[in-house]
Order: sequence, then C-alpha cells, then structure tokens
Amino acid sequence: MLTTIMGAAASVAANYIEQGPNSSVPPSFDNGASLYLFNLFVMTATTFLGTMLVGKQGSRIWSQRYWDHPLHPVTLYRAITFCAGVGITLRCGAEAMFLWGWNPDDVVTSARVSMAKRWIDPIAVGFGLMWMTIVILGEPGIEYQLRKAPLPVDMWSRWPVLVRAVAVIILSFVAALAAVCLR
Repeated sequence: MLTTIMGAAASVAANYIEQGPNSSVPPSFDNGASLYLFNLFVMTATTFLGTMLVGKQGSRIWSQRYWDHPLHPVTLYRAITFCAGVGITLRCGAEAMFLWGWNPDDVVTSARVSMAKRWIDPIAVGFGLMWMTIVILGEPGIEYQLRKAPLPVDMWSRWPVLVRAVAVIILSFVAALAAVCLR
C-alpha cells in the first residue's frame, strides 16, 4: 500500500499537476469554469444513465438466458445495447472520476485518478469494439427481422419511463454546478 502511495506521489502525472498552474479546473479547460461545468455535468449524467441501461440489459440477458437463442435478433439487440452501454458508461465514468477528483492541492489523489482513467479507457474501447463487431456480424439478420411486417413500435407510450432519467440529469447538473461554484 505504501509503495502505491509513493508511486502515485512520484509519478509523472503528480509532478505535472504539482508544477502546473494551481487552478480549480484541469489545465486542458484553460480556466474555463463553464466548460468544466458542462463536461462534469455531461460525464456524470451519462455515467449514471449508462449504468441504469446496462443494469436493465444485464438483468434482461440474465433472466432470459434459458430462452434466448444466441443468434436470435433479440439476443443480438441485447448484446449490442449492453456492450455499447458498458463502453460509454466506462468511458464517461472514467472522465467523470477524473473531473471530480481534480485537486491540485492533493496531487497524489489527482495522479491516482488520472492513472485509473488511463486503465479504464482501453477497457471501455474494448466494449466499444465488441459493440461494433456484433453490429457488423448481426446486421443482416437483424435487418431481415426488422423488415417483417407488421412491426408495431409505440414509442410515445414509453415517455413516462424517462422520468427517472430526467431526474438523474437534473441531479447531475445540480451536483456539477455546486462543485464548480463551490471550488
């Protein structure tokens, strides 16, 4: 544990943060608090919304595992949404973690968060590549099934389901605004 603390304290990331401008926002934002707020809000909201979608799809995949055939379009749809959801959730989660963890007065924590982000990003991209692979391989069968008539899609009746998502978005904005304003 002590080696990890010393490793983070002596890392290139920690040295960069320590030698850089002592700003409440990372240098890449060029002291733009509004841009920092917007990124913090979007990354936080997307992380939580993505987690909700991944949890829902993971639950569906698990509960239907005995009935769904591996090459059935609904199974491919679930796999596509699951992989894309995990990819964007990890990517935005890593960035949100970095933005929330930025503190030039605590370079060790900031360096650890920065290094963790660099480990999470390739995993997120891996899920993105799985998503793309499943889309490419499953596209002919999915399109064939979607072209069959009738395909009743009643999206308007699903709007009330988005109430929780809107609440997450509002809470994420309030949290990001408070974090930026109170720094």
